[in-house]
Amino acid sequence: MAIRSLHVKLAGPWPAIWAIATAAAFAGGCAEMPPIPGLSALQPQQPQAVAPPPAPFDGIRKRVAVLRLENKTKTPLPDASWQIGDGLTEMLTTELFKTGRFVLIERAALADVVKEQELGQTGLINKETAAKVGELLGAQMLITGAITEFDANSGGGGGGVNVRGINLALRGNTAHVAVDIRLVDVSTGQILKSHSAEGKASETGIAFLTTRGQTTFGSDAFHKTPLGQAAREAISKAVDFISKEMEEVPWTGRVVQTRGNEIYVNAGANANLRPGYRFAVFSKGEDLRDPATGMLLGSRDTRVGTVTVNHVEDRFSIGQFTGNGVVKRGDLLKPH
Repeated sequence: MAIRSLHVKLAGPWPAIWAIATAAAFAGGCAEMPPIPGLSALQPQQPQAVAPPPAPFDGIRKRVAVLRLENKTKTPLPDASWQIGDGLTEMLTTELFKTGRFVLIERAALADVVKEQELGQTGLINKETAAKVGELLGAQMLITGAITEFDANSGGGGGGVNVRGINLALRGNTAHVAVDIRLVDVSTGQILKSHSAEGKASETGIAFLTTRGQTTFGSDAFHKTPLGQAAREAISKAVDFISKEMEEVPWTGRVVQTRGNEIYVNAGANANLRPGYRFAVFSKGEDLRDPATGMLLGSRDTRVGTVTVNHVEDRFSIGQFTGNGVVKRGDLLKPH
């Protein structure tokens, strides 16, 4: 182990405090002293593990929309910047984008549609509205859910000592964050899958019992706290769940317009489309609804032919149609 040396001149009660802190650090056989709030400048910086970059995704990216996560927790907030629902929704959206597996609906466009459909800010929607939102956004799947745990101190303990009027506490706190994620089928509005993603992180050491400065949600300081680490772990597990479940969902696209046998598709390089890709074209049939509940069950679609992509732009592609049917705007495309 590398030996770190630090010379600090301490006055007043600080030599005694430093001695107690050092003794507590090595009492359990620890190799290094635990972090002490207020004395971070005196402590060696710990190297942080860097996660390996994910393998490049080579498939077609699917279009998803992340609705605002509802905050169901009662955790007291340090200041007005702690909009937990918005904050974790942004974290989830960012981490999904980093996977390279999805085309994420822009938040501005999503906000406009959400307002139009009167979804409010809860992130909770009914089946009819889900189908409308998915159709308006061109999304294959809606991702929604709720934050059920956001606790900065779900466990802990320890003793304390008083040195010349200054209280020191031996602290052990565990932060806990839990997010319930739901995948909603835009064609029917039904919840296909749900999952609870949880994250925990602990902090142990000696803490001065004084007022600590406020930390802004999402800041670098926040991400270094146990609560920030627990939030990242929960979001990471949510992303793993979504990525795995979406592998089983076939990619779908839509016909934007037609010019004879030339077909314009609503996906391009942004979705990893390439020349040579072939898609079956389906004409959407009449919506089928449950007579008892009125719930949309789906539709019986009719295949009309095939489109082979021969030119790719950033957000759209052009292909050649072959078949005996008639292609029209809005027709569905599925992998051949």
